[in-house]
This record gives sequence, structure tokens and C-alpha cells, in this order.
Amino acid sequence: MSIQPGITERNEPNPGVVTYDLDTTATREVRHGVRQALGRYRGLAVDDAVLVADELVSNAHQHGEAPRACRLELTHRGSLRIEVDDASPRQPRRRTPDGSGGRGLMLIDRLASAWGVRNHADHKTVWVELALNREGNHAPHLSAARTWHNED
Repeated sequence: MSIQPGITERNEPNPGVVTYDLDTTATREVRHGVRQALGRYRGLAVDDAVLVADELVSNAHQHGEAPRACRLELTHRGSLRIEVDDASPRQPRRRTPDGSGGRGLMLIDRLASAWGVRNHADHKTVWVELALNREGNHAPHLSAARTWHNED
């Protein structure tokens, strides 16, 4: 892991970008880094961010090619931005879930505020933004729980 200065949308230095070399860093360290970055947050926002980061990193290992990297950044808009680079030209694609997988992008799509892919000459970046300030501390995809009545 390294902390490298980045550039904000306003072209100001951003020392808060944490970068991981995914070819030498265990996925559990990235999950731990997400929890550290979100230290002041609690609940589903953190759980969702850890799940999304884990899914992105796992997808890069399973479907991507080296070199691989991951960046975490808290934005000025109150969200966590996760970016994962890999050198494979293959694009992420949704598929019908089955016993071998296919749920990752579906989860990311439901949990993220926004996500997409940026293609570069020698690699691609899959990026996700997750809103951290959720009203009622529940994800927007979850409805309020129903009251269950036992009819016995």
C-alpha cells in the first residue's frame, strides 16, 4: 500500500488518495483500507463499501491482467470513490447469475451511486462511487422492513 498525492476535480493536490498494488497486496488489506478510510462512518455504508471494493478487486484478479491497482478516495461530495485498474482489454459485462457467479456487477449496480469504465491506451479503470451520507443509514436499494405477523 502507498499513499500517493492525487489531483482533485479542482486541480488541487489531494493527499487522501490511497493506492494499492493489487499484484502484491492481499484483498483483505484493501477491505481493511476501506474500513480505515471510512473510520467515522458506521453501518451499511461501510459494509456496502467493503463489499463493492472486494468485488472490484476480485473481478480484476479473476478477469483482468497485470498490472492491477486500486485507489480509494473520499470525495468532497460525501462519497467514496473506488477505482480499479487492470491491463485487460475485456470490458466488464453483466451476466445471468448461476452457480459459478455473475452477481458481482449486479451488486455493484444496486449499491453504487454511480459506476462505469474508463478506457485508456494500455489499461482500463472500473470506477464506483458510493454515497456515504444515507438518510436513515440504509442503502437506497433496501426498503423498510415489513412487520411480520405469525398467523399461528
